[in-house]
Amino acid sequence: MLLLPSPKSLTFTDGNVSIPTPVAATTLTPFAPRNGYTLSITSEGIRIDAADEASAFYARTTLQQILTQFPSSHVPCLEIEDWPDLEVRGYMLDISRCKVPTQKSLFELIDLLASLKYNQIQLYTEHTFAYRDHHRVWQEASPLSPTDIKELDAYCAKRFIELVPNQNSFGHMERWLRHPAYHHLAESPGGFEHPISGWKPFGSTLKPNAESAEFVDRLFSELLPNFRSRQLNVGGDEPWELGQGFSKSEVTKRGKTRLYLDHLLRIQSKVHAHGCTMQFWGDIIINQPELASELGPDVTALLWGYEVDHPFTEHCQAMQAAGAKFLVVPGTSSWNSIGGRLYTALPNIDQAADNAKRFSAKGLLLTDWGDNGHQQSHLLSIPPILQAAEKSWNTDSPSVSIKEAAMQLIPTPLSESEYETIFQLSSIAGSFSKYLHNQSWLSKILFARGEQFAETAQQLRNDEVDQAKNRLASFETNGELELARKFLLYAAQKGSSLLNQKTPDSIPPEYLEAFSKFWLARNRPGGLEESLSHFPTN
Repeated sequence: MLLLPSPKSLTFTDGNVSIPTPVAATTLTPFAPRNGYTLSITSEGIRIDAADEASAFYARTTLQQILTQFPSSHVPCLEIEDWPDLEVRGYMLDISRCKVPTQKSLFELIDLLASLKYNQIQLYTEHTFAYRDHHRVWQEASPLSPTDIKELDAYCAKRFIELVPNQNSFGHMERWLRHPAYHHLAESPGGFEHPISGWKPFGSTLKPNAESAEFVDRLFSELLPNFRSRQLNVGGDEPWELGQGFSKSEVTKRGKTRLYLDHLLRIQSKVHAHGCTMQFWGDIIINQPELASELGPDVTALLWGYEVDHPFTEHCQAMQAAGAKFLVVPGTSSWNSIGGRLYTALPNIDQAADNAKRFSAKGLLLTDWGDNGHQQSHLLSIPPILQAAEKSWNTDSPSVSIKEAAMQLIPTPLSESEYETIFQLSSIAGSFSKYLHNQSWLSKILFARGEQFAETAQQLRNDEVDQAKNRLASFETNGELELARKFLLYAAQKGSSLLNQKTPDSIPPEYLEAFSKFWLARNRPGGLEESLSHFPTN
């Protein structure tokens, strides 16, 4: 029998029972495992003893997985005792890099997470909530409305999932600051030098002062009433240009981390005034983790890292020593890939979960980003979602078959072909001898333009590109994953041509037409044209 997350204890007893069979009324009892439940299937019926209503829901989720595997036969008698290792088992979806799912798609996502005992979800937001007085910021984005959020919140609550409001409030505000009406709030309104991607013509970081704090507080006042949750993720990651403009002299005098924390404290005071506690990304505070103690015990730092070699151990140890509350944050590594990077995602998730348990983290938050246009299929995220569900509930569990779980236990199962294709595309992406951080080589080739490819070519081997091309040409599949295969095959052909000083063919227009079709089947139209603009057309 396969269960995911796998329970702490499962014992088969003598006999089996026919279904339907009596289900005893669920008993809420302090004698159940902490945050957990016991599930008994005997000749007399099915009994659930749970610590609380959420635990009873998890027990029924386990029971549903059992019944799914015995649809027309007798169910074995058994005893299960189960509880989660990590209190928070969360998932965060980026809805600000072009792709905003339809309500139907979001309901399906919530059903998937509920079936795997997740208890928190966040929708990463920069500009994709329809703020009343900021139409110019979101008008092309097909944003979520207050009514949308309330519907999602109610749907989550029935499944014991907390929908945590998420609004970036310091860095990553470029969707706002590109508009002249908001330039007065920018650290560098005339643009700045990005350390990775070069010159940017407009700012991305709010200047760290009271005016900016008041501005985001007005956003909070409009956003928060739509949620039951009393938490708020204010973001704050990657304030790239902090110290280049408005705050240059203060950063010189006091240091970037100190200045950052002082402004975060301003934001925290606004969050508290709304009766909420604050989550924030921990990539700046980790530079001086001792400062985290100034934020107080009700603030949660999000320690994110998406590579196999990310120093989760050192970061968790430092935050634990500072007495700070924190979540450990791995990623699906599906972004910047087209075909996924499971060779990075799965070990990254395992290491995050191991360190979360070892250093008494509050929990784990799996992130699913959409960098540079969010072109990847949602299907690529299913194996990481399964892996994170397993490891955040039962960190020390032996290896479990996420393949069988993906094909049997989730509300919309994958076919065997879909599952095998996801792993095959990832395997091909990972076949290059030189490891590439935060993206796959084939994706980099696909989106490279002109002079960008010259630098890329210096790091590639012709034989490896040809091998990837041959492997991608050796099979076909269906649907959105077939389109991913075609894009990657085109990328390998493009790479081979350029390495041999030949002019590559353009992306076939029918590929882009299919991309639009799949996008609109699951997502709102806003952002589609921007996402398409990332594909080179000549």
